[in-house]
Amino acid sequence: MKSNPGSRVLLTLLAILIIGWQILPRNVFAAEWNLQTLMRDLGSRTTGQARFSEKKYLSVLDTPIEQSGTLAFAPGQLEKHTLQPNQERMIVDGGTLVIETGTNGKVRRLRLQSYPVVWGFVEGMRATLTGDLDTLQRFYEIELHGTREDWELVMVPSQRDMSAVVRLMSIRGESDRINVIEVVQVSGDRSVMRIDEKTP
Repeated sequence: MKSNPGSRVLLTLLAILIIGWQILPRNVFAAEWNLQTLMRDLGSRTTGQARFSEKKYLSVLDTPIEQSGTLAFAPGQLEKHTLQPNQERMIVDGGTLVIETGTNGKVRRLRLQSYPVVWGFVEGMRATLTGDLDTLQRFYEIELHGTREDWELVMVPSQRDMSAVVRLMSIRGESDRINVIEVVQVSGDRSVMRIDEKTP
């Protein structure tokens, strides 16, 4: 019984497609992923809450200072509420930073533009959380490393006042979540904040 020539051609084409699929790079059909798409992923989450734990490594101390508490963000706003070892609440709303310290609720208000180093640090966190790339690039030179599932932003301050104090900020995460924020100062001191959004 003779085989149908059309069937032979179809089978040959099918074999070519199967082999081609196997030898092509795994990401050849994946959507392009870059800094812009990461910012879009992060910006798709308009609000968020999380727990944080932070260690500050200072050259004058043998052991790190440890803090923990909660974080919350919304458009234009960022709140860091330290619960341990001492109570402190830092609220960023637009261009104002409000700091409440101690159980007596002593309040201090700062206009961010008057404190360039604080402003740059605040925007490094706030603009990343909200996917605001334009603001980030105003304050930092940015490099993206890794993959969508395991990425790192390395941000070097581009403004003189901040670069005199901060060497770099490294933010690591997965997909649209931030897991670690590390700040390395020119002095060598550094802080590492770990963020857990699963248990806000």
